[in-house]
Amino acid sequence: MPQDSHKTTKHDSQNNDLQALLRLIPKIDTLLSALKDFDKSMLMPLINAHLQELKQSLQNGHIDTQDFKERIANLIPTLESKAKKQCAPTLKRVINATGVVIHTNLGRSVFSEEILDEVMPFLRSYHTLEYDLAQGKRGERYTHCVKLLREICGCEDALLVNNNAASVFLILNTFAKHKEVIISRGELIEIGGSFRIPEIMASSESVLREVGTTNKTHLRDYENAINEQSAMIMKAHQSNFKQLGFVSSCHIKELIALSRAHHLIDYFDLGSGHLGVLHLTDEPSVQEICAYKPSLLSFSGDKLLGGCQVGIICGKAEFIKKLKTNPLLRAFRVDKCGILLLQATLQAYKDKAYHKIPTLAMLLADSKTLESKANALKEHICALNIATLEVKSIRLDSVAGGGSLPNENFSSFGLSLKAKNIDVENFESLLRERGIIAYIKEGSICLDMRTLLKGDEDYIVETISAIFKEARDE
Repeated sequence: MPQDSHKTTKHDSQNNDLQALLRLIPKIDTLLSALKDFDKSMLMPLINAHLQELKQSLQNGHIDTQDFKERIANLIPTLESKAKKQCAPTLKRVINATGVVIHTNLGRSVFSEEILDEVMPFLRSYHTLEYDLAQGKRGERYTHCVKLLREICGCEDALLVNNNAASVFLILNTFAKHKEVIISRGELIEIGGSFRIPEIMASSESVLREVGTTNKTHLRDYENAINEQSAMIMKAHQSNFKQLGFVSSCHIKELIALSRAHHLIDYFDLGSGHLGVLHLTDEPSVQEICAYKPSLLSFSGDKLLGGCQVGIICGKAEFIKKLKTNPLLRAFRVDKCGILLLQATLQAYKDKAYHKIPTLAMLLADSKTLESKANALKEHICALNIATLEVKSIRLDSVAGGGSLPNENFSSFGLSLKAKNIDVENFESLLRERGIIAYIKEGSICLDMRTLLKGDEDYIVETISAIFKEARDE
């Protein structure tokens, strides 16, 4: 037999074998019928992509005949698993072991069971969000929190929007559209996500008038910049960075007096506002600023305050009233969840029930308590008797996070984990895949006790046990 003929026969035989294997793949209708609990429009591209990948793997020789047959036998369970994964919510609960209390990427401030228990009955029913029971007509959604803000902060009036960037935009657009806003060059900050004060000003159609230098701005710099186009003197608190050394800035009290003398509005963007419970020396409280009677002041609800994402504007009633006339307020409107959560959080402040606010509890936790928690967790992990795991209780430094208190470290305790049979990057990845967010320091995994919530320790122990069991079984 000629050599070419032999090659052709062999190729035909291989092709026939391949076609016979491909015929083992069930029909699409059969697969859809077996997976009838899932949406067909979602299943079709998933099935087609999986089958295409399976065929190519066989044709390219990446899997052998036996492996292909096994995959066909498990085709429906495999597709079902993929479909479930695709349908699952992408938001996952995680454990924050980073020591960053207001972790922006992990949702910032968390809520206690007590706060949620107070809020849930309202979410399960109709309620007086914008209804005046006494008058029997439409009310105002801001009323529920404004009364509390007046009592706690000492402000004349208040308004809520959906975040503090919206507060800044709304104030600038309402009072300084096509007018100049005087602000120190050292306060032209970036607030995160590449959003910068000058860009927000430009978008609001106000005109930036920067004064002073990066490190020093004097009262005379503001005064010399005032002209017929001036509408506002703005101060932006350096809440996410600190300037040290040869620096100088003006106190808000001075700027308020200067603004009044020239019939301008003064506005203080406080950023991460706190309500005095933390006793911070370098961070003014909302009450301190309100005592100076500013025209307007704004701050975040989900940072040091420990509530939900909301922008809080405090100030003089005449200016709050004017803000309410801006059509943009509708676009920036805070929803019922935000109002309910903020109301419950503010009520906890009024009642001095600070234990209801986890952000405060974490920031106020003393190192002795955290050391005890670290030692207890260490004992539970050591009780697993994992010979390849070294566990130590160590001192750590926690931070507030969320663009707050940049110069403040909180003395903390945690655990250092070092595995002999798993490299540290892989160990961190295995923990992260199971929802434990830790960090690497000096070749070890670090778990900071400050940001652990009730029940987190049990899950950490279970997860570590499972990781090392899988490592032994491999």
